[in-house]
Amino acid sequence: MSDIKTYDRNIYCLEDNWNKNPRSNQSVKPMLELLRTFKGIKYIYHKCDTKEEFFYRLQQFTKGNYKNYSVLYLAFHGRTNRIIVENQYITLKEIATAIEGKLKGKVVHFGSCSTMRTSEKNIQHFISMTNCQFISGYRKFVDYIDACAFELLYFDLLQKYNSVTKLDSKLSNQYSKLSNNSLKFILIT
Repeated sequence: MSDIKTYDRNIYCLEDNWNKNPRSNQSVKPMLELLRTFKGIKYIYHKCDTKEEFFYRLQQFTKGNYKNYSVLYLAFHGRTNRIIVENQYITLKEIATAIEGKLKGKVVHFGSCSTMRTSEKNIQHFISMTNCQFISGYRKFVDYIDACAFELLYFDLLQKYNSVTKLDSKLSNQYSKLSNNSLKFILIT
């Protein structure tokens, strides 16, 4: 029997179309299904084809219906300090403005290349504007399979550790080659 407490950190995921081919099945949804099937982590998933739909779904997340979903997972193409939706950039500041003060106790994970390759000032502005517990993501271009493998582990660990320090320590001790070296993953409070 484990002495590690389990937290219900269900996931609210918004995802872009990774590939514009209409027959493409590229998605993080199978990874979310694995987490649900093997770890009992509930999720809500929405594909966002437009910038308007992204902001609409983001606003939905802040409503009372999703209070049991404490992880906001944004799975998009990214660049420094921004994500890409429908070939349009959305900055961290724009996202923070849309959900200002509405993420108390929630975690935001940017499953996007390079979004976290930005200044500490931009990251702290996002955290203070949204009132989230912490944010995480990647500071470089990442391989899709490597990132999915890591995110499986990361979302599982989120269920076990409420302390950001313990979570970060566990990630560094067990998965440092993947998180630090290959992905340039960061977690900031």
